[in-house]
Amino acid sequence: MNSQVDEVFIREALEEANLNVLRIALYQQTQNPELAEMEVEVYSRKGSPLELTVLSKKHHERVKELSFEYLSQTSHEQRLPPTLDEAKALMALFEGEKPSDASAQYAYEDLGFEAFSRKATWQYPPDVKKLKHFSVVIVGAGFSGIVAAIQLKGLGINFRIIERQADFGGTWQLNDYPEARVDISSFLYQFKFVDNYPWKNYFAPREELKEYINHVVEEYGLRSFSTFNTEITEAHWNTSTSKWCLLARCPDGTIEEINCNVVFSASGLFSTPKLPDIEGIEKFSGAMFHTTQWDHEFDYSGKKVALIGTGSTGSQLLRNLALKASDVSVYQRTPNWVMHVPIYRNAVSEKLRWLLDNMPYYVNWYGYSMHTAQIRQQPIQELDPKWQAKGGMVNKKNDQMREQLKHMIDKMAGDHKELIPKLTPDFAPLSRRIVVDNEWYKSLQRDNVELVTDSIESISETGIVTKDGIEREYDLIVLAAGFQTERYLHPVDYVGRDGVCLNDLWSKDGARAHLTMSLPSYPNFFMFYGPNAAARAGSFHSWLEIFTRYACNVVTEMIERDASTFELRKEVYEDYNNRMDQRAKGMLWEQENGGGGSYYINEHGRSTNTMPWRFDEFYQWTKAPNFDDFTFGSQSSD
Repeated sequence: MNSQVDEVFIREALEEANLNVLRIALYQQTQNPELAEMEVEVYSRKGSPLELTVLSKKHHERVKELSFEYLSQTSHEQRLPPTLDEAKALMALFEGEKPSDASAQYAYEDLGFEAFSRKATWQYPPDVKKLKHFSVVIVGAGFSGIVAAIQLKGLGINFRIIERQADFGGTWQLNDYPEARVDISSFLYQFKFVDNYPWKNYFAPREELKEYINHVVEEYGLRSFSTFNTEITEAHWNTSTSKWCLLARCPDGTIEEINCNVVFSASGLFSTPKLPDIEGIEKFSGAMFHTTQWDHEFDYSGKKVALIGTGSTGSQLLRNLALKASDVSVYQRTPNWVMHVPIYRNAVSEKLRWLLDNMPYYVNWYGYSMHTAQIRQQPIQELDPKWQAKGGMVNKKNDQMREQLKHMIDKMAGDHKELIPKLTPDFAPLSRRIVVDNEWYKSLQRDNVELVTDSIESISETGIVTKDGIEREYDLIVLAAGFQTERYLHPVDYVGRDGVCLNDLWSKDGARAHLTMSLPSYPNFFMFYGPNAAARAGSFHSWLEIFTRYACNVVTEMIERDASTFELRKEVYEDYNNRMDQRAKGMLWEQENGGGGSYYINEHGRSTNTMPWRFDEFYQWTKAPNFDDFTFGSQSSD
């Protein structure tokens, strides 16, 4: 035993453990049947959509004692990772019930027992000479672009990343406002092929996410394949060459023409800032900037500040503004449901870090525990007609959650009871993105903070005028109005076969795609985190691994067939979207009581962001391509 790690240290580390995770990791190592016989139960923290499978309290001390005995040993050999069938049995022990086959296969990949479980592969690897003149352009250097590049590099396919910003990071390069922090656990918001990354915080701030991104980029040597401060301005399919022709504006203003076999658009969802349409906005003489264009030279200490927007960004930012500015006015158009997470700002302790590093497979099952909690929230988003017939609004669990969140608002408002009606939404939880509390309620109760719910009439030279005629003067106006999430692939106008434009495909009711990735009349083209790509469960990064594996395996199939093109069949696209529309009718965000108007819903009243499918059925369709969904052609036939 390490001299600095004594018995007291180990016991204190075990007090911080997730005991169900610890039990499964220990059972995987020791096969002690006593651990397999222990009972679990479902726990839900009030006001949270997540339901956790926890170890029954009667077993807590025994698990800690068995774990202490194991961890106190001088050395122990780590068992080989389980097979899929063995892992299914462990999942059943963890959950207290058997997972579906699709759920188990997704989770097995997610557990990360293999070095890269979602790696794209060749069936018949071609000669290196065959790939010499084949190339892929990846548009965007966020998480999607990074994992796509890693997949292509592993396949030996030439690629180039083109990014309009100055560095890797995507939305985390763009958003550098104070208090920027992920609102999903760091242990879920990560690639599964990066083994036990040493997160410092349970919810990583922007600076730590940038460190993580740089770690992945350097680990896989991607920087030399990347061009920054360069923006794609035009893109069209050239039928005569069976290639994409891209025009890129370089840092010096010159235009470079790029011809490539395949394009992967990784521009993402949160890439185009939304500016509020307010009369007189151009007249303001003070400082004004969007959260994506933060002016770090402007010192707002002791200044009067207006914050327009109270979604995830605005509510996250308020704490910092309230601590530094003399006065802050928060302009709220629509209140949001806010979930309190006690460890949101907490650092990962030295003892938990030791446990993650020293208990074999603990880190794997730790991530799995968060994944299963997400799975259980899926029914809360679905309408229950029988419950509604009895007078309910959505379903039993959703209505219960609404009451719990209302109770939390009452509690968090403290003595400021006048805030309660202003902060209580009239729509169902989960019909919009739930905001994680970054001392939002606490900040609103400060003497220097005012919550303004009267709508904005105009912006004057010195401040903001509301509908009630009151004008408030400011030194700084912060625009936290979010992003134009419905503008997929913006600002590039991709022109496909026969001059087809995106507006031709999407004019009726907004952006659509097949499995969120591909379009008819757009040969040799995939987009990542496209229309309806927001899955209802599963890690964002896990889905990116799945999407890029799918796309790269279509590309390898094309090369192995000696084809020059692949193209999605139009009937496949239409069938998928018809089925998606039918399923969406049962989802709460597309109903009147769902609270339409958030970025979940486009101007046509349809969701172009979130998918209606449950995660395991969608995984069945995306774990491997159905090549019959595509036509493959040669250059001459094209």
